[in-house]
Amino acid sequence: MADVDRATLDRRAASRYQQLESSRVRQLYRIVAQRLNVDELGAQRLKSLYFACGYWRILLITRLSLIERLRLIARFMRVDWNVVHGHRPVEIAHVTKALAARPGAPSEVVVEAGCWRGGSTAKFSIVCAMLGLRLQVYDSFEGVEPLDAVSTGEWNFGGQYACTEETVRQNVTQFGCIDVCDFHKGWFSQTLASRSIGRPVRLAYVDCDLAKGTLEALSGVMPTLAPDGCVFSQDFHIMPVRKMLLDPSTWATLRVAPPRIKPCSVYMVQLTWPGKAT
Repeated sequence: MADVDRATLDRRAASRYQQLESSRVRQLYRIVAQRLNVDELGAQRLKSLYFACGYWRILLITRLSLIERLRLIARFMRVDWNVVHGHRPVEIAHVTKALAARPGAPSEVVVEAGCWRGGSTAKFSIVCAMLGLRLQVYDSFEGVEPLDAVSTGEWNFGGQYACTEETVRQNVTQFGCIDVCDFHKGWFSQTLASRSIGRPVRLAYVDCDLAKGTLEALSGVMPTLAPDGCVFSQDFHIMPVRKMLLDPSTWATLRVAPPRIKPCSVYMVQLTWPGKAT
């Protein structure tokens, strides 16, 4: 990736996030939510009325029958209505489309690094069950890891988004497919970064709000990433995460070529390695 490309991606990502924060839709949502005095789940339900259209890409997945596509969207919307989460329908649609691009190979897995209350976990587990994949879920279940020092542009999320493993399991059992899930508790430095996944990774979804955690997740995923595998980062709007992903030295450290980075939303990007596929 040329320097100009990295600079352009960086500038556009920062600009899109700023535009979102000051948009009329965001301002209107805040006014309505305040007047209705909704709680956290109520606020999400309110947003879902607007953002649910982001699932339209799932209708283009020809490997699934129309009935399967419609049922998938309905199950995703049920999660949206009942489990507080930090993603948008358009992002889940991108991940689902990438997973359904081809049949899963024997022993391939999907990795989720950071699950909060299990909303995304429930959705990914449904897709994995449909496609014959297992879902490996990594989380501390203690919230975001506290930082000893906060770098420029980074917010200290330490302790935020904490949720017990029991609650996550309950949500996935009720709204997803718990039978295809394996849970790995601990900081990424103690799990993903310290031992091999041991199976080919079809796709990884990283949402941990930190450059440090993202790098640790990548260090565990990259050695066994399938030739046509991909990684989604949910934190591209966070400047230190973005800078780390755009830095060629990151990929030199991981001993892989810099990826092609495709924006999927204001927050999420897809990382692919076209030259790696065979």
